[in-house]
Amino acid sequence: MAKGTQGTSSSIEMNHVFCFTIALMLTLQAQSAHPQITLVDQHKTSYVIHHAMDAPETAKLAALELQQTIQKSTGVLLTIASEPMTTPAIRVVSDGKLPHDGFEIRSAGSDIVIAGNDELISARPDTWFLPSHGTLFGAMEFLERYVGVRWLFPGELGEDVPHHETLRVAITEPIRGAPAFAARQLAGVGESDPGASLRRKTAIEWMKRQRLTNALHPFLTGYGHSWDDYLKPADMEAHPEWKSSNGEAVRKGKVVFFCTTAPGLVELFAKRVIETMDRNPTREMSSISPTDGGGFCLCERCSKLVTTDPHGKKNHAVAILTFYKQVAEIIERERPGRRLGGFVYYNYQYPPPEAPKLPDNLSLCWAPLNYYGYGLLKPLYRAEFEVVMKRWCEITPHFYYHNYSTWMRSYHGAPLPVSIDILKRELPAAARNKAWGARMIGTNAWGANAPINYLVAKQLWNAQLDVSATLDEWLQRAYGPGWKHMRQMYDELDARMLAHKEAQSPIYNGGQYEANEPVIKAIYAPLFASMEHHYRQTLAQCTKDTQRQRLAMLGDNLIQLYHALRKASLIADDGKSIFHRDDTAFATFLKEMESTMSLHSDGQGLDHGPIWKDQYGGP
Repeated sequence: MAKGTQGTSSSIEMNHVFCFTIALMLTLQAQSAHPQITLVDQHKTSYVIHHAMDAPETAKLAALELQQTIQKSTGVLLTIASEPMTTPAIRVVSDGKLPHDGFEIRSAGSDIVIAGNDELISARPDTWFLPSHGTLFGAMEFLERYVGVRWLFPGELGEDVPHHETLRVAITEPIRGAPAFAARQLAGVGESDPGASLRRKTAIEWMKRQRLTNALHPFLTGYGHSWDDYLKPADMEAHPEWKSSNGEAVRKGKVVFFCTTAPGLVELFAKRVIETMDRNPTREMSSISPTDGGGFCLCERCSKLVTTDPHGKKNHAVAILTFYKQVAEIIERERPGRRLGGFVYYNYQYPPPEAPKLPDNLSLCWAPLNYYGYGLLKPLYRAEFEVVMKRWCEITPHFYYHNYSTWMRSYHGAPLPVSIDILKRELPAAARNKAWGARMIGTNAWGANAPINYLVAKQLWNAQLDVSATLDEWLQRAYGPGWKHMRQMYDELDARMLAHKEAQSPIYNGGQYEANEPVIKAIYAPLFASMEHHYRQTLAQCTKDTQRQRLAMLGDNLIQLYHALRKASLIADDGKSIFHRDDTAFATFLKEMESTMSLHSDGQGLDHGPIWKDQYGGP
């Protein structure tokens, strides 16, 4: 028995040695087949960046991004070439066989190939075709993965580019990427600032590097409130039977509500939509969404289309969907290939048990008002969220998700919570349910809210992103060795906001997405001393000027917040805080901030008056 055991043990050991040898040989073969490529060696290179002579603009932009960023990292300028050559190269190749916006990074001998789908025009009729920019997004992936670049926020200070005297790249197998959503939009981050302002330009550049659709195609979708774009007051005078039985028909010279079931109205509405399309032939989507607010008709016909939502309120979704269907069918017949967008929102935000079958040229955009302003932290809404989304996705094959979920109107420097809880459930659920696109709202107060803007932008591309680990990386790259104090600050903000929302009534209130007096009292006044402590500790551990400058942008917001708290008598006015400014110094400070990206800006100055009680009504 003992001998048999020894013999078996010996055989096992020999098998282990044999298996290890084979594994080692296979590993060495793989390494030999995919040797490490040295792009830059001690500030020298034999490589160029190559694209075809007839390459689309996307591929040319990709080549330029590669050239500029590699030069920032290594000090070496790689030439961009388009003539045929055998020189080792990073080859930017357009390949229409790859998925929309998709790319593949691979090695080919001594070359690096960045291939991407760059189809800007559909090869066949397709209502839902979107231009593709795969090589540009492949270039961004290459720079992040192999050069180690992070674009933390817009502008030069937001670029974190590691220094490489020698830059080596090992691609053992092809790296493929494609987005979670065909259309990806992050709005409110400065991209719509008026004129050719520096804020606007740098925001759009940052958005391109985050692979956001609206950086390249800002008008790709259209869901805005639009009823007043089509019908005129004269139409209501000519047809008084078209007026809503429940509210205004005309407001400030514009038609706002009407009876969607009135005979003849749909036909005229669709005619006006067609006229608008013909005047704007390049407009990619036309909205047919109702006016904001709740003045929907409750005549005998319309009342039959009203149901009850899960919270016992009147739900006008069937009436609105029926209207959308009728208009869209006319457009589909008269202007095939043109697409329409319509909100499902406010008192029509919940899907009805039975919904009309919608034409293929219509996309529904779910804007769940109940979830705005961290509403998804409320237990009732957390529980229902994915069930409601799933049902909307069943009703429309081109479901578009739009939310202000991690946004508040914050004009006094209050850094918004990141809300890891919401990020982990929201866009992952939209991706699971195969949403066509998503539009999320950020803020242009980059000094306070760069982390949340960055995380949402990343999630729009990769919905399965580890948001907690990515937040840690952002903080470390932005602020240096003391980053854990900043993580503690954001965790404390998250915890306070969670407790505040869980205690709040689930009944919608217009003040729920405001950083108003109740929010300031519940979250920021009690946390301010801790926020300042974390700031001081992080600052003390900064090792680079760039880290201190980035942290100072957060400090700019804390100066503004401290001033608002002081004026509202919500904080001790002892002058000991590093963020204290007397009124004269604070006015000077705001003037200095006008040309920066630190504070919230709406083009109307940076002083928004005292903290408001409920809903913002202007300074």
